Amino acid sequence: MMTERFHTCSIGPDEDALRAAFLHCGALLQTRGCTTMGLAVHAKNNLDGTVRSVFGEDVVRVLDRDNRLDIKGITIQLLTEKIQLRRLQGPVLAAFVEPAKLDRIVACQGVTDIVFVPWAIEAHAAYVAAHPASREIFRSSRFDGRDAGEA
Repeated sequence: MMTERFHTCSIGPDEDALRAAFLHCGALLQTRGCTTMGLAVHAKNNLDGTVRSVFGEDVVRVLDRDNRLDIKGITIQLLTEKIQLRRLQGPVLAAFVEPAKLDRIVACQGVTDIVFVPWAIEAHAAYVAAHPASREIFRSSRFDGRDAGEA
């Protein structure tokens, strides 16, 4: 089965975009009948800031310590350049990961979906160019304001 891809049209530390991506992963978990989702970031220090604001202090503390968290029957598995899994059955939320490194970080088998939240406009452009079938799930007004001058 092909991995389905989704993305947000957002830039920078956009909590609304990250929250929308997380909710989308939750819906995908139900649709796919999976109980595990991945959270992909470059490194553990990327759990600070926006990720901490959206996921909460307790979630980030456990992910930072154990690389995974079981909550309400769902497992959130941390994926970074150093933390790799062989297999992960479910969607992966890629938060602010450079598109060039995305495939290395999300190298596990069984991933059903990738939900990409870009940090920079260039990252968004590179991701969409590499994955033209990816579907937009959220659009930030800041993104459109930024885009309009370049059209």
